[in-house]
Amino acid sequence: MRALAEFIMRGRVRAVLITMVGIPLISPAALALVSLSHRRSSSEGLMVLAWAMLPVVVFAAAEWVSPLMTGLAASHLAAVFCGAVALRSSRSWVQALVVTTGVAAAGILLSAHFSGGLLQSLLAAAEESGGAQAEQLQQVFGSEPIATGYLSWVSAITAVLALVVGRWWQAMLDNPGGFRQEFHQLRLPLPLAAVGWVVWVYGLMTEDYAFWGAVIAFPLMVAGIALIHWLVARREWGNGPLVVMYIALVIVALPLAGLLCTLALIDSWIDIRGRVAKI
Repeated sequence: MRALAEFIMRGRVRAVLITMVGIPLISPAALALVSLSHRRSSSEGLMVLAWAMLPVVVFAAAEWVSPLMTGLAASHLAAVFCGAVALRSSRSWVQALVVTTGVAAAGILLSAHFSGGLLQSLLAAAEESGGAQAEQLQQVFGSEPIATGYLSWVSAITAVLALVVGRWWQAMLDNPGGFRQEFHQLRLPLPLAAVGWVVWVYGLMTEDYAFWGAVIAFPLMVAGIALIHWLVARREWGNGPLVVMYIALVIVALPLAGLLCTLALIDSWIDIRGRVAKI
């Protein structure tokens, strides 16, 4: 990974090529790395973003991809870039998480609007390839708010993962161990945590907006994950508990996300790290 990060940072052309290739996670992480790095000017990330958008624009103009897919790809890159800029300027993971999640969700909503409805676009594409898939999609999503909420949640997760990888690469090159330290200390202000938790609970009570509640509470969930990472490192439990946690997040995402949000809310209220340090 270090070799790849060094390759990206050796020149703009290399960074642009890696970003334009469109490798899941790696390409947007390259955009995040360039946008975060203090070795480059603040406009360097914008230049890489513009080049990364070029294939998206060309494919859309040639009608090789649907307007929906064009919007999803563009909003994903925009969310990663905006999150990186926010993190670079504020050095605050709280602000970066809020910005990344907000831009990702806004991008999904705009994509849905300009494509004539996200669920309808997915159903139309499925019907072209086979009616069975369209029926399955209708059963899984059921309504437009569920579809947009789910894709907004997935978009926020993937954008933040790319930002995390980019920041990890940057720390690996310039400040070994720095990312681990700052991530372990991630803690949301109590008002923001309380709002996220309340919206999360409200979303669970309304079936159509369960995933939208998860989107609003996503920064809180990440804070809960950071607290678990800190606890595991402090107790020297190894990587086993973290592996179990991430596997559980894939299998039972929403229930475990609620537990992590509640844990993060408690931490914002009583400062678990500070209390443990006094023991």
